[in-house]
Amino acid sequence: MTERVTQPTLDVLEALLAAEDFELHGWAIIKGTGRAGPTVYKILERLAGAELLTERWEELGPEDNRPRRRFYKLTPNGRAHARQLLAERRPQTASRWGRLLGGEAHA
Repeated sequence: MTERVTQPTLDVLEALLAAEDFELHGWAIIKGTGRAGPTVYKILERLAGAELLTERWEELGPEDNRPRRRFYKLTPNGRAHARQLLAERRPQTASRWGRLLGGEAHA
């Protein structure tokens, strides 16, 4: 990503990085970051366009009576990019990632 990196973008990257190899759906990212839906989804769209994350729609069975959710996960390149950005822009939280990446993730 060559564009300006905003605080909301860093929040979304933190949430995705904390999930490590687990996918997060959009609502979980919204709740985890405390950011507005349109803000989060625009960031996710940019990250996907930069090939820093993957996205997929969940499959629902006929008995499921709810809307499908879209799931997001950082690519290996996206994880490296997120770690680098957070180390540069939020060094006070960078040490937290060592514990989170070795411990539990949020799904």
